[in-house]
Amino acid sequence: MCGAAGCTNYLYQADLSGKDAYGKERQFVLYWTKTDPIIGEPKAGPAVLLTECSPTTRIDFSDKPEGVVFRGMPGYDRLPEGDGAVDQNTVCGRIITYSTLVDAQAGQLSLQMICMPVQDNEFALQPRNYLAARPEPYVFPVMEKIKKWSLTGETLAAPAVPDCREAR
Repeated sequence: MCGAAGCTNYLYQADLSGKDAYGKERQFVLYWTKTDPIIGEPKAGPAVLLTECSPTTRIDFSDKPEGVVFRGMPGYDRLPEGDGAVDQNTVCGRIITYSTLVDAQAGQLSLQMICMPVQDNEFALQPRNYLAARPEPYVFPVMEKIKKWSLTGETLAAPAVPDCREAR
């Protein structure tokens, strides 16, 4: 909500091609919203990572004490080394460029993926999938897609999961 004085709503988005957790070339979309009220503190996030051909996988990067991070889900995400088990506090991904999403803006954004999805999860209807884990960060070219002033506040439309380019 904007309050009585109004606010500006932003939608930031970046598209990237890269390898998914299964080694396939995919399109990825990273986006987040920000609300900047005339009176009061701005709010932003979470940043959401969407993966082509994985409509049920949504990875959220949220402001936490250790930065803007994606925390793994036990049984769904794992670390590449050792037994790989994660708990609810394991950082599986991190936005390196900013310490909070309120500070994030258009330009280059570095994101590191640390974990990978559990491949044999018997409870998942569709395999969980996202950017492949690797030591070097991914660099997303972030653009300000929407900037809209509002008196009452509104929810900006989120981008869709990228269309699946695979032959069915």
